[in-house]
Parts: sequence; structure tokens; C-alpha cells
Amino acid sequence: MKAEMQTLWGSFRMSMLNFFSDPQWIIPNIIAPFVFTAVALIFFRNASGSLALYAVLGGGMMGMWGSTLYGAGFALSFDRWNGTLEYVLATPSRLVWIVAGRSASSAVLGLVNALAVLVVAVLGFKAQLGIVDPVTFLLALVLTLASLSALGVLFCSSFLLTRSASVLTNGLEMPIYVASGSMFPIALLPFWSHPLSLSLGPTWGIDAMRHAADATYTGMSFGFWPDILVLVASTIVYLAIGFWLFILVEKKARRDASLVEY
Repeated sequence: MKAEMQTLWGSFRMSMLNFFSDPQWIIPNIIAPFVFTAVALIFFRNASGSLALYAVLGGGMMGMWGSTLYGAGFALSFDRWNGTLEYVLATPSRLVWIVAGRSASSAVLGLVNALAVLVVAVLGFKAQLGIVDPVTFLLALVLTLASLSALGVLFCSSFLLTRSASVLTNGLEMPIYVASGSMFPIALLPFWSHPLSLSLGPTWGIDAMRHAADATYTGMSFGFWPDILVLVASTIVYLAIGFWLFILVEKKARRDASLVEY
């Protein structure tokens, strides 16, 4: 297990260094969520409580999910472009731990982004969020980010054998963001989309954050802790499926020598 943790940390560290050395990612991962939150807060400029909370959580969720999804979608694409994918595959470390470290770095950046959005909303726009229990709110935020990271690992396993990772990444960003009910309740979505929404861990994480922030909030569940239980369970399922798919895909790629040429 020590070797896996070293691989995870090394991949995490290199991914963070690559992010700060390539300023093109500042726009989609940092600036865009702030702009989105600012527009939403201006739209709800006379609102307080739950409406302002919807606007702020929407921008924070956009930053977390966008950072995680792009980190997963391009986890190996950069190695293809730079000609280093062969060296990554030749290492004795399992590919899944390398990708997990890169996904974790994106998750951390997403968490910092979400917290910054909250601070700017309160200090810059004077948003009256009125968070009742900051401790449970932070717990729900961290667990939601973990669920997003696990979902990113799951998606990345399906991106490995395609050159269309960028297309899939751009195509998945908005549907998951909308389906999770980040900006508005999922009750406003068509009924046929509800099973998808309820199968997403972040949907329950967002609901838990609203329970922690607003004592009068009546969401889709019985309360904060049921949301947390579903969120943790879905995260475990995502990780289990993601690791299993990585093992299958990596074996196939090594056997057929197909991963690099795709």
C-alpha cells in the first residue's frame, strides 16, 4: 500500500505543478465559476436565504465539477500529446493510482474554488446566506467533492480508449451540473430525468448542504444525515466501478497495444 500512496502523491504533485504552469486552465476552472456566480447573484440581487444560497452553491458546484471533469477527461490526453503516455504505461505503478492522483488534485482545486466563491459572494456581493451549521455544511461540501472526484475517476476509465475525451468532457459538464440540481430544484426538471438525478451522488451532497445552511429547507430527503449516507454509498460505488473498469481497460490496452494508438 505504501507504493500506491507514493504513486498517488507523486501524481497529485505533478498535476498541481502542471496546472499552475499552464494558465489556459485558469479561465474554465477559476474565472468562469466566479462570472457565473456573479451573474446569478445579480439576478437574485434582492433575494436572501434559500435563493441566494442556490445562486452561490450553483457557482461553487460549477467550479468543483468542471475542475474534476476536466482533470479526469484530460488525465491521459496530455500524455498522448506530449509523447509520454508510453513511459507512464511502462512504469510498475498501476494506471488507476496515477489517474486517481491527478483527479484528486483537480478536486482540491475545485474545493478551493468553491470556498473562494462563498467568500466573494458574502464579502463582495453581501449575500445573506445565513448558514445555520457551518461544520456540517463544510462536511457536506468535502464529501460532495469526494463524490465528484470518484465520478471523475469513473468517467476517466471510459475515456481511455478514445481520442474524443475533450468532446465527451465538454458534453458531460452541463448535463451533470443541471441534473444534480445545483442551481434549481430537480423537481423543475422533466420527470424522466429524475432517475438520473437521484443516481448522482452530488445531487444528495447539494441537498445536504442546503439542509445544513437553512433550517427551514425541506428537500427531497428526510434530512441531512440520510443525504450524507446516500452520498457516501454512491461514492463507494463509483470508486468500485471505476477501479474495476480501469483493471479491465488496462489489461485490454496492454494486451492489444491499443491505448497509445487511439
